[in-house]
Amino acid sequence: MNTPPLRLTHRQTDAHKGNFGRVLLIGGSRGMSGSIALSSIAALKTGSGLVTAMVPSVCLETVASFHPGVMTIPASDEDGHFAVAASAEVIDAVQDVSALGCGPGITTQKGSVAIVEHLVSMSHVPRVFDADALNILSRSNLTKRLTGDIVLTPHPGELERITGVSRKSRASQIAASQKLAQQTGAIIVVKGGPSVVVSPQDKWVNTTGNPGMATAGSGDVLTGIITSLLGQGLSTWNAARLGVWIHGLAGDLAARKHSQPGLTCVELLESVGAATAKAIADGGAEPSSPTALE
Repeated sequence: MNTPPLRLTHRQTDAHKGNFGRVLLIGGSRGMSGSIALSSIAALKTGSGLVTAMVPSVCLETVASFHPGVMTIPASDEDGHFAVAASAEVIDAVQDVSALGCGPGITTQKGSVAIVEHLVSMSHVPRVFDADALNILSRSNLTKRLTGDIVLTPHPGELERITGVSRKSRASQIAASQKLAQQTGAIIVVKGGPSVVVSPQDKWVNTTGNPGMATAGSGDVLTGIITSLLGQGLSTWNAARLGVWIHGLAGDLAARKHSQPGLTCVELLESVGAATAKAIADGGAEPSSPTALE
C-alpha cells in the first residue's frame, strides 16, 4: 500500500465544523456548472467544515442541486459567465475564508479576468489556481504579481502557456516549474504520470494514480481536495503533496471497482472520502521540513 507523504491528524471529540476550514470555490459558467460543483463536493469529502461555491447567478440553482452540503453565492452574470462587476463582489465573498480555489469552469471572459486580477494580490488567504484561471495568468502576464500562499495546478498545455516550455519535454517543464516557483514562491503541481509537486527548493514525485484518471473533471476534483487541505491549515507544500496523493489514490480505488476505461469524474469523486481516510490511517509522521524526492 502506498504511504502518504504526511498524516492528517485525528479529530478531537469536541470539534465543530468551524475547526475544519471555511473554503470558497470560484468558477462555473453556462455549460460548465459541473466543474465548480466537482471541486466543491471534493472539498467536502476531503474534510472541509464549510464549503461555498461562488458562481454566475445563471448557474446557481444548477450548482446547488449537485449536493445539499455546498452553499452558494450568486455573482453578477453576463451571457452565462461572470460579469466584470463580479470582481468587486469577490472581495466580500473572501472575508473569513480559510482558503479559496479558482478556475474550474470560469472561462477567460473579461469578468473572469477581473476576478483573477483581484485574487492574485489577496495575500492574506491561501489560493489554488486551476484551469482557465491559469490561462488568465498566462495571457495577462499576472504570474509576476503572485504573492502569498499559492498552489498552481497546470496540465502540460497550461504549463506550456505559462512558461513557454513545450509540453513535449516533461523534464524541461518540471525544470521550468521550479524556476517559476523560485520567482513567485508558489507551489506547482505538474500534472502527469506521475504528477510532480515542485517548490522553490524541492520536488516530490507522487506514487498514486493511473491512466484512467485522464478524464474530464479529474482536475476539478484535485482543485477541491487541495483547497480543502489548505483550509484545514496545511502549508501549500503539504496540501499540494497530500492532495495529489489522495486524488491519485481515489483514482486507484475507483479503477479497481469500475476499470480504468470506465472511470469518470463521478466515480473518482465517490472515492475521495475513502482515500482521505487512508491518509489518516496509514500516514507517516508529518515532516518538519520538505524532503526532496529526486
